[in-house]
Amino acid sequence: MPRAVASRKRRTDLSRIPRRSDLKYTDRFSVEKLSAFRICGDPLADDVANELHERHGGLTKIHDLLTTVRAKAAECTGPEGDVFRKFLAESARVPDWADREMIERGQRVHTIHTPFIGLSLFAGSLVGGAQYPVASVVTVLAGNITTDPLRRLNETGSLLQALAFPGSLVDAGCEAHESLTKVRLLHAALRNWLPRSGRLQRLPEIVPSRILVEGEVPINQQDLAITLGVFCYINLRSMRRMNIILSSQDIVAYVQMWRYAGYVLGIHNDLLPETLEAQEEFMLASMLHQGVPDFIDGDATKKFINTFAQAANTGTKGLLSFERVQDFLFQMIVYLNGAEHTTGMEIEDKGDTHWSVRFVRTFGFLFGTAMPRLPLGETALFHLHQFGIRRQQRLRGTPVGHGAGTGADVSRSVGTRPPPARL
Repeated sequence: MPRAVASRKRRTDLSRIPRRSDLKYTDRFSVEKLSAFRICGDPLADDVANELHERHGGLTKIHDLLTTVRAKAAECTGPEGDVFRKFLAESARVPDWADREMIERGQRVHTIHTPFIGLSLFAGSLVGGAQYPVASVVTVLAGNITTDPLRRLNETGSLLQALAFPGSLVDAGCEAHESLTKVRLLHAALRNWLPRSGRLQRLPEIVPSRILVEGEVPINQQDLAITLGVFCYINLRSMRRMNIILSSQDIVAYVQMWRYAGYVLGIHNDLLPETLEAQEEFMLASMLHQGVPDFIDGDATKKFINTFAQAANTGTKGLLSFERVQDFLFQMIVYLNGAEHTTGMEIEDKGDTHWSVRFVRTFGFLFGTAMPRLPLGETALFHLHQFGIRRQQRLRGTPVGHGAGTGADVSRSVGTRPPPARL
């Protein structure tokens, strides 16, 4: 086991992908501390899920438990409703460290660079996340990837698009706060349901034993913080590799935005990034703790990617060939994640001079670095992307969420049907 080393203050080099040999534990993120976070869920939200399951007819419509919680808080006027009212009160509380102006600036940065963020998160989250076996297998067991990859992209996109409207995150009832709180309750429902569904029984047979922690829960605190790191640190790194150069202030604002988003999602305060450097420290330790690039199923990953390549080909009526889009996506995945972190995918690394890398770096500089610095350039991009996001939201509608839960009317339209859950 690698020896923990003391962390040092330094600036994160976003243009560089750390090698596997650079990964290390630190005093703040040691093996013991990271393992402890794997047995932790989200007590506040988990209490709500347990109460709904045991005393209120089960967990149904889990993509929008927030509406259910509000209804129960109003209906149950006695002590039996305290668990719901406590959740609503705590999730609405704004911490002292929250800087509204900085968070809104982070949201604006997010909106301005939306197209590049979409590519970054496809490569780093939907595909790159496969290097974390436990988290990725749990996601599959929850029925959210194998049935419909495009649905997975749409649901992730819906969450991220809610952040594109400055002022929508900090206060309860606002669009982004609502979306994140619904996801928090969805996670709690899955933590309640998955262990009883029978789906986790084979987990020790599927994933490498060295990364399993005895007593760990699905969608635990470390996995939540890793996802937050993908949305923030990995995303900022990918944008920099796409030749998008953000100011130091905008980077700080972007981190503040995701720190607050993580707070709304119920992530433990010790795992919320105060700085980019702190989140990089966590991610490098977690990649060593949970990352197994060789575990990635190359055939399944390529099939997953090909779904999007085919959709692009069909959507452009053949203007973009399947082979061209596939080549582009393959190279972006290697370029933005690093060849060492995608070994199991068995994708040929064609190098930084490949047309796809040159293409994205050119567009990244023109529309991510140069144009926002022109007079009215940032404003134009901001409103253009907001308009496009609102249009996509109207076309997409409300995501249906996971086919999981414990109530009588729960959808079972997922790939592997579990044993009947106890109601």
